[in-house]
Amino acid sequence: MTEETEISSGLITTQGLTFAYTEEPVLRDVSLNIQAGEFTGVIGPNGSGKSTLLKLIGGILPVSPNTVFFKNHELGHYKKRDLAISIAWIPQEKQMAFSFKVIDIVLMGRHPYLSPLSFEGKNDYQIAADAMRQTQVLQFAQRNFNEISGGEKQRVMIASAISQNPEVMLLDEPTSALDIKYQMEILNILKQLNEQENKTIVLAMHDLHLASKFCKRLILLKEGSVFCEGSPEEVLKKEILEEVYEVKVKIFQDDADGSLLVVPGHS
Repeated sequence: MTEETEISSGLITTQGLTFAYTEEPVLRDVSLNIQAGEFTGVIGPNGSGKSTLLKLIGGILPVSPNTVFFKNHELGHYKKRDLAISIAWIPQEKQMAFSFKVIDIVLMGRHPYLSPLSFEGKNDYQIAADAMRQTQVLQFAQRNFNEISGGEKQRVMIASAISQNPEVMLLDEPTSALDIKYQMEILNILKQLNEQENKTIVLAMHDLHLASKFCKRLILLKEGSVFCEGSPEEVLKKEILEEVYEVKVKIFQDDADGSLLVVPGHS
């Protein structure tokens, strides 16, 4: 990593982050501070910039100087290998162009630790097996990745990230298009990683109830800017959601765990 000016911050910080794929910015002046060990949900309407934000803080997309920092250093100054060891990126799209077995996908998480001409060793296979056992996909190890279900694919991708042993896991809509059983399985795995292994979890979500149920902190985006952030109780308020989502809502509290259920109201 080259020498640079440090910034006093949390684990991941953005300062005035603006990004555009073409001329129109997708993100505008986004400043955030994500602390180590947080379980953070990024929410907002379609097109608000959730996926782009995750790609930028994960080093998937190039960032402008002095806008994204990891451990108080500019993200762009890290070597790709060092960043890959520290931050795992789990995309929404899970279809592979080539035929890979599940074990091959999980072992990809070990690649940052290998030299260019070396192969996975016994220790790498053990770490991969442990990760698959933790996510309950060990029985699929020899199956073709493209032939298993969506929920199983998501657990395999999380197993690959676990085998990477990162500090941060970034997930883009990890529960989209899954039934409620798989949604709960995925989020409970992430909760366990967060609470028992102190992994920092940042995920983009659409389901506001699940966001309230699992996330300790929410970042609400509107048209590429941070509209508000805080605890689920601070963010999931009627007046805030109606302004951002432009629809009337009703909010109920689950007596079992205190999570908030947001449902459409009458206009």
